[in-house]
Amino acid sequence: MSVTSSRKISTAVAAQQRGHSLDRIFYKDEDIYQAELDQFFLKHWIFAAHTSQIPDIGNYLNLNFDSESIIVVRSENNEIKAHLNICRHRGSRLCIEDSGTTKRFTCPYHAWSYRLNGELATARNMPDDFDYAENGLHSVKLELVGGLIFISLSASPPSLKAMRNDLGGLLSHLGIDRLSLAHQKRYVIQANWKLALENYQECYHCAPSHHEFAKIHAMAKSPEVYQKLKSEYWAKYPNNIKFQQFSRYFGLAEHGQEGYQYDRNPLLPNKVSGSKSGAAVAPFIGDLESYDGGASELMIGPVSFFLIYDDHVLGYRFLPLSKDQCVCDVFWFVVENAHNGRDYDLDQLTWLWDVTTQADKTIIANNQKGVNSRFYKSGRLSEMETFQQCFLDWYLQMLSPKAD
Repeated sequence: MSVTSSRKISTAVAAQQRGHSLDRIFYKDEDIYQAELDQFFLKHWIFAAHTSQIPDIGNYLNLNFDSESIIVVRSENNEIKAHLNICRHRGSRLCIEDSGTTKRFTCPYHAWSYRLNGELATARNMPDDFDYAENGLHSVKLELVGGLIFISLSASPPSLKAMRNDLGGLLSHLGIDRLSLAHQKRYVIQANWKLALENYQECYHCAPSHHEFAKIHAMAKSPEVYQKLKSEYWAKYPNNIKFQQFSRYFGLAEHGQEGYQYDRNPLLPNKVSGSKSGAAVAPFIGDLESYDGGASELMIGPVSFFLIYDDHVLGYRFLPLSKDQCVCDVFWFVVENAHNGRDYDLDQLTWLWDVTTQADKTIIANNQKGVNSRFYKSGRLSEMETFQQCFLDWYLQMLSPKAD
């Protein structure tokens, strides 16, 4: 980062008023965007896929954002590996298709080929002193949380140990290790990635903007009504105390540990799942004795979120394509071995969060249009935007050049 860029970012961070939305510069400045890539997307853990998406040896998929592309593959010895999608010869993209099955990765440019574990297998007409062992694919850090695959582009990413210690048994109890992917959809949003992420972090907009969601989730109610419903939920299910909140997100994470957050929230009375009617739409997943009208929320790292109903799980991943465009990738998971048409209907399963995300796509794009105005000024945050404020506090701390 140049001295000029560093000073500009330091000045912007110092000028940002706490308790307000971000100033315009944070959504519009290219130097800030490049600093964000370094501080957030190249350092932390990002949800890449689920093991059920690559069940067989040779199955692969690509995770793409901004100028980066990562191959996630099931290798020859049945291990899951991740590699940068860059040929070691002259840098061509290696895997052009977003997913598929292969015995080797062969560059479409000069035909260098690589084994699934990343080792260079063939390279034509190279000098005698050429070292195959030094020209394998660049490996990418990878961790499994149940069947959830996380990658990090950092050589020394934050540790997931604290998250595993706090949540490992709980997530297993909720069935996270017994899932399979039912559906995945990418929503391209014409907005800066932070506007999409901030929108997901608050429910101040839920009641006016998401009528379908507000018929299912208690958190769409006013803070007073929500707290009353939450107290009633815990009074009715005192044995579920182990599902209460773990907060190590953002700035609360211990030094060297990845941020994470977990909470369990009530649905509205007589609702047990995120569906059009509030009824279950897929087979039961976890170890609870029965549906209890609650849903769990999980965050691992800054851009990967999960909503855990008793019969299906939603995954959300927010990634930048450029300063002015991002994606929200949504994943629908059901219990392993469940089949569409027999155990669930895909349209019913995906309805609520497709209609909700489509609405968010419009909301966020309109938010960006307003921020684009030269007359935009940051506004005061509400009492229902406290989690967003936690993110903003951490974001500004991490973005500051002093954090290096």
